[in-house]
This record gives sequence, structure tokens and C-alpha cells, in this order.
Amino acid sequence: MAYIRVAMLLAICALVLLMFLLLPQLISLVFPLEIQPVQYYIILCVFYIASVALVYLWAQTFQRRASLILEQWIKQSSVQIEEWVRYTPPKSRYLAVIVIAALTLFLELVLIRWQASLFPLFALYKNFTLLACFCGLGIGYALARKFPLLITTALPMLALTILLLTLLRYAAPKFILELLYVVPVQEESAVFGNFVNHADFVSRIVVYVPVYILLIGTFILNVLVLMPIGQFCGFLMENDRPLISYGCNLLGSILGVIALFILSCFWIGPVVWFGISATILLWYQMPSLHARGIGLLSVAICILLTAWPLEPLVQNIYSPYQLIQKITKPDGFMQILASGSYYQKVYDLSLANTNRDTDPLKKIVGYYELPFRASASLNKVAIMGAGSGNDVAAALRSGAREIYAVEIDPVIHDLGRMNHPEHPYSDQRVHSVIDDARTFFRNTTESFDAIVYGVLDSHILLSHGSNVRLDSFVYTTEGLHEAFEHLNPGGLLSVSFALSSSRMGEKIFRILKEMPQAGKPAAILTGYDSAETTTFMVRKNAEIKLPENFMKQYGLKDVTSRYINSNFNMLDLPTDDWPFFYMDSKMYPASYVVSLGLIFLLSIVLLRAFLPGHQWEPSLLPFFFLGSGFMLIETKAITELGLLYGNTWYVIGITIISVLLMAFFANLLSSRFPVRNLHWAYLSLILIIGAGYLISMRGGIFHHGVIAKFFTVILLTGPLFFSGLIFSILLAKVNNIAGAMAYNLIGAMLGGLLEYNAMQYGFSFLYLIALFIYGLTWISSYGKPSIFSAPLR
Repeated sequence: MAYIRVAMLLAICALVLLMFLLLPQLISLVFPLEIQPVQYYIILCVFYIASVALVYLWAQTFQRRASLILEQWIKQSSVQIEEWVRYTPPKSRYLAVIVIAALTLFLELVLIRWQASLFPLFALYKNFTLLACFCGLGIGYALARKFPLLITTALPMLALTILLLTLLRYAAPKFILELLYVVPVQEESAVFGNFVNHADFVSRIVVYVPVYILLIGTFILNVLVLMPIGQFCGFLMENDRPLISYGCNLLGSILGVIALFILSCFWIGPVVWFGISATILLWYQMPSLHARGIGLLSVAICILLTAWPLEPLVQNIYSPYQLIQKITKPDGFMQILASGSYYQKVYDLSLANTNRDTDPLKKIVGYYELPFRASASLNKVAIMGAGSGNDVAAALRSGAREIYAVEIDPVIHDLGRMNHPEHPYSDQRVHSVIDDARTFFRNTTESFDAIVYGVLDSHILLSHGSNVRLDSFVYTTEGLHEAFEHLNPGGLLSVSFALSSSRMGEKIFRILKEMPQAGKPAAILTGYDSAETTTFMVRKNAEIKLPENFMKQYGLKDVTSRYINSNFNMLDLPTDDWPFFYMDSKMYPASYVVSLGLIFLLSIVLLRAFLPGHQWEPSLLPFFFLGSGFMLIETKAITELGLLYGNTWYVIGITIISVLLMAFFANLLSSRFPVRNLHWAYLSLILIIGAGYLISMRGGIFHHGVIAKFFTVILLTGPLFFSGLIFSILLAKVNNIAGAMAYNLIGAMLGGLLEYNAMQYGFSFLYLIALFIYGLTWISSYGKPSIFSAPLR
């Protein structure tokens, strides 16, 4: 059985890997006294050789026997579950489809969030996990007519995934974690050719090998978790009323998103996420007497591992965006981590603190108070990315009379409100706003004397289906222009950034320089938290008067001359259509190409392993293309609706629900009013996508009132209605709903890969790709009818 072979191979590799990770700590326990480095490495090598030999011996001696036992256990469990399903009334079967579909999308989103909280890599490559889930579900649906059912393996595999990744994150030696925390995202380097030299490229690959091993292993684990669930859902959907089954699937998907949406409202974390998922899987495992014991043990493992305080001195809070970790430093003040990485600290920089003018606080005071010292007036101030309150406290110390503190993450805001030593959020002059910076400026009618952007650079992606970061639209040309328009005459705009390259600074400087009514911008090197942290400032209808005495006292350096003579011609400035501020120019970054190559190769290997000899079915090709197009249009909808209503977690959640509702209503319409002619649906789809492309090329229609916004929503989600309608009409003509779902999900993987074209050509280009793909759908819809030859069980 292919599933068992892959799972056993993965288990052996994981066992070997864990031995390599944990043996150094075991040696330190066995040999507690100090030993010489040479002796240590000799002992370590002996242990490694012995461990690998034992694993090899086990694999040779017991693997075949273990595989046979597992195969027999799966077949016996499958017979009992199949018998239970066959005697289940149709209504109960439809209910089971809803529940399993809800579990599918819920678990998919949970795995994305949880894995991103363990390793920074997955916070930047979120759609890596998403595409792995699509691959697993697609293969599972394709196996819906194959014996045996694998549903009883999903829960143990989920427990194994949690166990392995938890051990890797919390039990591995420090030097291993440091390797795994290396993120191979070199967005400033073009594909292969722009690396400095061949040796540099080779060294990068060597350093990134552990990370790519982690990616490969996690991809396979995710596939093995979702594949049995997809197969079971496909098996439940096999009946003579495919549109009802598909409608139940869509309804369940909507409920799955809503469930996670509700849990996010209350900052609920993995113990509840996986507790719910494991309980549902256990319920559908209970009909098998053979699987109950393993199921109960797996549920216990899932709950215990996610509930156990693995870092007792760290408070973990799962905000709607990320894992926020609060720790207390030796000085008694709070420090905030995001998924294990440093995020921000709080400081007591009050005038009562006699150490504020001495190192190391001296430069920190300079960084936070500089924009307010350079402002001509501080009657009304807006702070973007107010965080835990350091910028707000600085504004209060500088005499600001009214402050709007804008922070997108409610957890960070609340931690600052409760733990900042100067208690800036308790001051009556401060108005706290939990919102996206762009949305704040679009909704407010206030004008400000100073607008200050803190260091908001984020590594959190907007959603599971987009490669746009949480802060991407803040630093676009349009985003900073919107802020500048809210300045009073003589007002100051300040943008601070921890620069990883000079080109990033040149982008900010040029955007500020080219603003209408802007004076000459200034750049001040502050060195806060990073040697290259720089504050860029510009005034409206006035020139900046730098507080030179203040700068000299607090060690700040004027570096404006670095940027005045820079060659801006080679820069691609970020825009709302191409919001990739961290990239020097429009290109395919090499790091993403490597990850895409991994996804493609792994998918091909797994498809061939689990579906040997399978041939493309012409009648199901339209479902493949519909999946690709759906993914592209969903990405575009998330991006533009985020711009329209705010890039906040609830807007993104509502957008995903709206996308699924469009498909659900299309299915409902198709069920009630059968349509034979598809031409009008395809024509409507092509026209509405074309209209969306033309409008996006003109910069969108975001600033023209409620009616225009409503029209934008229709324009962005309309294609998903017509594609859903086409899907439902085609589905009514085939007798293999599971096969159609399989093709659709594998096609969605292609759409996820094609989304990366936005990094080269911008998001509007996705419309053109979608037009081409839907054109292929139209053509393939009128090919020679064909269905899977496998009979219904």
C-alpha cells in the first residue's frame, strides 16, 4: 500500500533525524562532567553510527512485518467504516459531508497558522503549507473509489505531525534551531543570475539545506494528514445527486472558516484548534472497533502536546495575526516576541529616569523623540504602528496635545496598555485605534501636525492565499501619499525603517521626495535595534529644521547626502499593484523559485506514488482549469478587498467567506434552475474579469463613495460566482464527483504557483493569466465526453 510505504519511509527518516538532533543532549546527560572537544566528537560519532545501525537493522528486520500489520489494521477498519456509511441515511450522509468539509478547511487553516508559529520560514511561505494541503486533498479525492478507506490514519498522522514538529522546535540543540531559523528569502536577488558569484550561490544552498529538508518533511506530513480526509469526503459525496453533495461541501467549507474566525476573535490557540479537529476525526473513527484505541491515544497526544507549557517563562497569546510571546527581561520590563523571534521591547524613558541620557538608553531616546523634536507643532499627532506604546510615550513627553495611536494587532496593543512603565495608553490625550494604517487614513477626516510611522516591517502574510505581507500596502507610493495628504501645512511625515539594504532606503527617500508640496526630505541614522535603522522625514510646504543639538547629544547622524545623489532610475517603487517593498526590482526571486521547484517535484513524486498509471481524463480537465482560475481570482479579491476595507484579519476572513458564498449561491442556482448552454456563463466570466483588469490598470475605484465600493466588491467576487456556476453545471454532467474535486484541487495548486507571477508583473497581471486559464476551460468543456472507468463501490 503506497500510503503505508510513504508513511514508513517518512517515519524512518524522522527517527534518524531526531537521533541526530537529540543525541548531543543525551550525551551531555550521560557525561555530565566536562570533556574535551575531541572526546566529545568521538563519542558523538560513535553514538551516531550506532543509532543509524540500529535504525537500519529495524528497517530491514521489522519494516515489512510492521507494514503488513498496519495494512491489515487499515483494511479491517475500512470495512467497518464503509459498512457504517452504506447504512447511513442520505440526510445523515449529507450532514457528514458538511462536517468533514468544515474540518478540511478548518484544519487546513489551523496547520498554516500553527506551523508559521513554530518556524519563521512558514510565516513567509504560508502558501507552501496551503499547497501541500491541496495536494493531499486532491490525491485523497482521486482515491475515493479505491479500497481501503484511509480515514483511520488521519488522526495518528496528525498526532505524529504535532509530535515531530514540536520536538524539532523545542528539543533540538540551539545550533540546529539557528539553522532552521535561517529564512531563504533573498528577495533582493534575482533568479540565479544575480547572485554575487557561483561560490556565494553554493554557500547559500549549503546553509539552506536543513531548511529545505524541513520544508520537504513538513510538506509530506501535511499531505499524509489531509489525504485520508479528502478520500473520506469524496467517498461520502459519491451518490446520484452530485450538486447537493457539492453544495454540502461548500457549506461545510464556509462553516470551517467561520469556526476559526470565531476562535480568532477570542485569541484561542492550538489546544482548542487541534482538540476540535481531533475530536471530529475520532467521531468518524468510532465505527471501527480496531481504530478506537489508536484514535483515543492520538487525541490525547494532540491535546497534551499543544496544552503543555513547553516554555514556562513565556506567555503565549495567539492574536488573529500571529503568535505573540511575552517575556520579562532581567530589568523587569516586557519584551515581545513574534513566533519566537524578537519583535519589540518597552522602555522607561521618562524624565524621571536618571539613566535615560546614558548608554544604552541614550540612542533609544534619540530614535523615539527625533520626529517630535523636528516637528514645528504637536497639536495633533498620528502614530502608525503604535505597538506597545514607546512612540506614544515619546509623543507625550514631547508635549503632544492629542494623539491617534494606530495599531493593527490588538494583542500587542493590550500588552502595551497593561505593561508599559510610562502607561501611555492610559493618558486622556491618547485615542487608541485598532485598525490598518491605510484604512485609518481613508476613514478619518482629521489633519495632523505630525504623522509618525514606527518600525512596522512585518513578516506576517495577509492570508493563506496571498504572498503579500501585512505591511506591504503601507509602504507603497499610494499609501504614503494618502498619509501625506492628511498633514496640515508645515506638518511632518516621518518613516522609520530597519534597512537591510541601501536600496530600501532609496525607495523611501524617493517616494518622499516626489510627493506634491513636499519640501526636501532628510534621512537620519538612528541605529535603534539595528545598525542601519534610519528615520526619513519630510514636511508639507516647508523645509525640515533638524534639531542639531538634540541629534548631537543623542548620537544621531544626518545621512541625507547618501540619498540625494543616488541613482533612482534603477529602482522599481512599490505600488498598490506591485506592493513588494522588500524587492529591488520586478523579478522572480531565486529563493521562491527553489521553493516552487520543491512543491512541483514533491507533487509529481507523490501523485505518481499514490496514483500509479493514472491518465488525464479529458472530461475532467475543465475542473482542473477552474481550480487554477479560482485560486488566482481569490488572491486578487483578497488583495483588493483588503485595500478597499482594510488589511485586517476580519476583512480577510469575511472575504474568504464571501468567495465561498459566491460558489455556494452559484451551486444553489444551478440546482434549482438547470442550465444546458454554458456559453453565456463563460462570456459573463470573461467580460467581468476583463472589466476588472481594465479598472485595475487605471488604479482601481477605491475613492468614489459607497456605490463605487459596492460595485468593486461585485467586480472582484463576480468571477467566482460565474466560475462556480460553470463548475456546478459541468459537475451535473459527470458521474465522478470525487474525480472532479481531485482535478479541481490539483488545479488550485497550479493557480497557487502562478500567483508568484505578481512578483514580476504585478497583481493586475493575474487577471490576464486568469483570462487565459478560463479560456482553456471553455475550450476543454466541449471536448469528447469521458468519465473515470472505475465503477462505483
